[in-house]
Amino acid sequence: MHEDIKATAMTRRAALAGLTAVPAVATSPREAAAQRAPRVVRYAASSEPTTLDPVVSPLLVTQEHGYLVYDTLFSLDGQFRPQPQMVESVEADRDRPVWTMRLRDGLAFHDGSPVTSADVLASIARWASRDTAGRQLAGMGLRTEAVDARSFRIRLDAPTPFLFEAMAKPTSSALFVMREREARTDPTRAVPEVVGSGPFRFLRDEHRQGYRLVYERNPGYKPRPEPPSYLSGGKVVKIDRVEWMAMPDSATAVAALQRGELDICSSPPLDLMPVLRARRDIVITSTNPQGWVAFTRMNFLHPPFDRPEARRALQLAVRQSDIVSAVGADAEAGMRECYSYFACGGANETEAGTGANRTQDQAEARRLLASIGYSGTPVVFIAPGDNDSLRIIATVTAEQMRQAGFVVDVQFSDFASMMARRNRRDPPAQGGWNMFPMLAFAFELDSPASNFLLSSACDGTGYAGWACDQTLFDTRQAWLKETDPARRRALVEEMQLAAARLMPAALLGQFVRPLAHRCSVRGLVQAPVTVMWNVEVTR
Repeated sequence: MHEDIKATAMTRRAALAGLTAVPAVATSPREAAAQRAPRVVRYAASSEPTTLDPVVSPLLVTQEHGYLVYDTLFSLDGQFRPQPQMVESVEADRDRPVWTMRLRDGLAFHDGSPVTSADVLASIARWASRDTAGRQLAGMGLRTEAVDARSFRIRLDAPTPFLFEAMAKPTSSALFVMREREARTDPTRAVPEVVGSGPFRFLRDEHRQGYRLVYERNPGYKPRPEPPSYLSGGKVVKIDRVEWMAMPDSATAVAALQRGELDICSSPPLDLMPVLRARRDIVITSTNPQGWVAFTRMNFLHPPFDRPEARRALQLAVRQSDIVSAVGADAEAGMRECYSYFACGGANETEAGTGANRTQDQAEARRLLASIGYSGTPVVFIAPGDNDSLRIIATVTAEQMRQAGFVVDVQFSDFASMMARRNRRDPPAQGGWNMFPMLAFAFELDSPASNFLLSSACDGTGYAGWACDQTLFDTRQAWLKETDPARRRALVEEMQLAAARLMPAALLGQFVRPLAHRCSVRGLVQAPVTVMWNVEVTR
């Protein structure tokens, strides 16, 4: 037996030696690329998209999906300036608020059809019917028309830089360009097909709800020549495939990251950060340095928050540092108390008018509640039990409110049910609500164009909670139309003071959420959403 093994081994060595004498066969670069293993990034976000239509849903995960598949006319650069993306050129009329735009050459959808003006105009119309900034443009006389297959014209009632700020805003919702046939879909219903012109193609046949979404590199995509900057510039794809894994349990995602089964984990829990930081094969970073603002929105239609005293009592009841620490804010990444309705760290930061509300004062909160005759009617606090961050925010906020004299009834449901319920205007005892928790991008609040907390139209069309303040509404409208930078800044201060009087939300703190990835991943773009262009991965 032993001699048989030796003979077999000698035979294999001889065979292998013989192979070395075989002349090498030349391989073309294309054949070599086809023979190598595909470069795959496996990604776990904080949750899985419940819809794949970024017009229907403004949620972060749906927008991240959107940036993989679709492209935008304009995008913000690292200085938050709108830059052309799909657009090649813009010609402004000297005498009228009219802009003629031309698309870049070679833009094509994933089915091979060219991107045309008809696709763009239908996409603008659908987006403007749902998005806050789009509706603002519609109120400013937005009109569009095709000039030819690649050129289109946009008109407004007055000149304003807000046109480009609105079209370039990155989230909730971004102006993604769809094929005309999808863009004609009822904006309250998800599009039947996910076909964009962006850097990745969505593989519908490999989609498994509750397991994964799969995207592959779009070989026909032509990136811009500029380097990537925030969400603008060249979207150069250096990988072949993205596998978005559905892992709602963050501890499971972290374990998969440690085993090498994941490459990127978007929201590792705070209690596991020391473990991850101790590993040499894992990097802790952040691609959104300005971070998030936690807040709770009150319902202005029903007691007690129809009274400003109750809204101020709520703000005085909470301590921001307790809430952002509990939700998983990482002290090393960044966390702070912030009382600016424009968030902190951006161009429009101002805490004017909030000095009396910056220190927790539960005794004063009790006094304010007594002054309006609050007798202990339960405050219905609706919250999602399937979203860790918002569940924790609701739990900690409710406990601090109870200590200040509120009677709080926290009613948990799944996120989709909470979002549907918050649109109801019924009294809380009849299926309505008094408050709900939420997170917002700090950069999104920094701009009055996208700051939904400032939504205060008295016709009932504003952000759920339906705050009404004509002064704040008029000041915001003036900002949208203003072209002078100094005057715009003055209007920001006026809006902050009006919001400090109105108190459209209780501000619960600002924090940076870390992102963990394996050392094999490089080139992540600094942007508020996780994007996969410019990313490289080595195994």
